[in-house]
Amino acid sequence: MNRNRIPLAAAAVAAAAVALTGCGTEVPPLEFGSAKPSGARLDARPPQGSSVPVTQWPDACAALSDEEIRAILPQAEEFEREPVKVTVLNFNPLTESAPGTTGDVAKGGCKTAFGLPAEYESEHNSTIRIVFQSVADPALVAQGYAKDQEYAAKNGGQDPEKYRDLGDSLGPAGCFVEDDDQLVCHQGPYEFEVSGSSTADGVGEYPEADKNWREKVLTEVVRTLSARMAGQA
Repeated sequence: MNRNRIPLAAAAVAAAAVALTGCGTEVPPLEFGSAKPSGARLDARPPQGSSVPVTQWPDACAALSDEEIRAILPQAEEFEREPVKVTVLNFNPLTESAPGTTGDVAKGGCKTAFGLPAEYESEHNSTIRIVFQSVADPALVAQGYAKDQEYAAKNGGQDPEKYRDLGDSLGPAGCFVEDDDQLVCHQGPYEFEVSGSSTADGVGEYPEADKNWREKVLTEVVRTLSARMAGQA
């Protein structure tokens, strides 16, 4: 008996695998663009010393269009948006909030998933997540942002990938990096977070992938949003 004989079915599978390998298409290099704001102005006008009613918060899933994403990532396709619920609390728990300014905002945040070129095809291998943390009098927003920044700085210690102050370098009045892959910013009546990730070819391997995605994509998302926000010339 020939103990080295390969069963016909296994041989056929092996041949098919070789054929597929030989016919594989080359993955195009990943292209990166820059911010090109084109959406409607984010123009919340809260009363002095108060927040915008939760029913008037922006729809985060409409805050960044497909065209604005493609300006940053020209090869992006197959967009799918998933709302993220945000719970709004009173800025000062020792005082009573104005009616209708606290509670749940069903579309206060949004995760947009889409595809980019990769050797192993996946319809949605990349994400951008936007979450509005507050929509209020800019003075209140600045105070809340300062507290969030102080907390992040304390927890991040001396690790620049856990916390780094970016000042106004991205366009908004202030931004900082938190936990390597998240940008927290404030501009006018808005405090917002931008995060996300990608496994597409050309982004890099972990942990460099998170840094590359933040520096090449998320920063451009922040520039896109801030350019359309109230308080920006």
